[in-house]
Amino acid sequence: MMTSFSSQGLLLLAGLCFLLPRTQTTYHKELDNDPSIDPFQCRKVAFTISNVSISLYKEMAQKSRNGNILFSPIRVVAAILMLSLGVKGNVSQHILEALRFNKTGLPEAEIHKCFQYLLRAVNQPTGMSPLKSGGSMFIHQGLKLVDKSVKRIKDIYFSEVISTNFSDSSSAKRQINNYMMKKTNKEILNMVKELKKDTFLALMNYIIWNGRIVSDFECQFIQMEDFHLEYRKTIKVAMVTNVDMYHLFRVEELSSMVLVYGYTLVTYIIIPDKGKMHQVEERLTYPHFRQMIQRLNLRIVKVHTPVLSVSETSDVVSMMSLLGITPFFNKEANCTVAAEDTPQKSFKVISKAVLTLENMGTRPPMDLCLKNELWANAPLVQINRPFLIFIQDSTNYAPLFLGRVANPRK
Repeated sequence: MMTSFSSQGLLLLAGLCFLLPRTQTTYHKELDNDPSIDPFQCRKVAFTISNVSISLYKEMAQKSRNGNILFSPIRVVAAILMLSLGVKGNVSQHILEALRFNKTGLPEAEIHKCFQYLLRAVNQPTGMSPLKSGGSMFIHQGLKLVDKSVKRIKDIYFSEVISTNFSDSSSAKRQINNYMMKKTNKEILNMVKELKKDTFLALMNYIIWNGRIVSDFECQFIQMEDFHLEYRKTIKVAMVTNVDMYHLFRVEELSSMVLVYGYTLVTYIIIPDKGKMHQVEERLTYPHFRQMIQRLNLRIVKVHTPVLSVSETSDVVSMMSLLGITPFFNKEANCTVAAEDTPQKSFKVISKAVLTLENMGTRPPMDLCLKNELWANAPLVQINRPFLIFIQDSTNYAPLFLGRVANPRK
């Protein structure tokens, strides 16, 4: 008899920063063979990012009780650390403590080196991966970046540095938006909505993943089904019925079913019982994910997955405030990014996450497919109500994506 779990989940990937495809393979091999990089120590950095990101997520969830939340933990934290390259002394220490890196026992230089190592996992050549990602720092023309900072921004965080006239805010906004539009092949438009006239720096990064739902058993079809939103509202969405191998188990402490899959990138889909989303968000900790690893149990599962199109823009400056980090581009911070006599005081940091999940190789419903004796009694997971998602790299445990999908079509 078929076991039914009225549930939902999804698949996604994420990434960071931009590096020219010509140099990526060689550069990654150099990192693998770099004796100054200790993968074990860098995993401690990855675990710390995960812990911080869940605390950050909880703060965001309090402010957005019912909408979608989607961001890349490693991308957001990398942006903050990249900005910290321009500050010194107590301010730099404050940033590391707010991000909990002081608990790793690693010196600041080694933490930055670990980000170089962790980011390599998501710097894939465009032609070989559905992942597109990049980062660019726009600096007010006439201001100077310390040469050492420029090199570290490019070499460690794989970001470009571009001169911009922020005195003309409309022109600067147009320049940034056009640049990001070209970088993403028009997949991201109008990334910047507004700029203050006293802006001296804008850091933009993006993550795009165009995923496909596949079945190793070639049992897959698509049909319109209900997706249950909050407040008893429903919408019709294209839902892909798919048969494949997944880890499926229940976590009673979170009142949730959990679906796990993936090899290079591991996807955790947490499907709270009806009405339990906020309770799960309050209870969730990173150790829960570590415990889930002990529960992995691969088996054939029938999954109804919504065709997904989610896009979220994160104001990293606001996220810094949620983490207890105050703006640090000022004389008290002994900032080395901008000239001391500049009238510009504001800065903007934006992280854009775009996720699509489409069907691949689907065909009309076929009784022979669903009634195949190999999976006739396989459990059924219906991804038809809000769920949480966490993605991490399976090698270095870098947290790539974290969020809540409340509506798969936003």
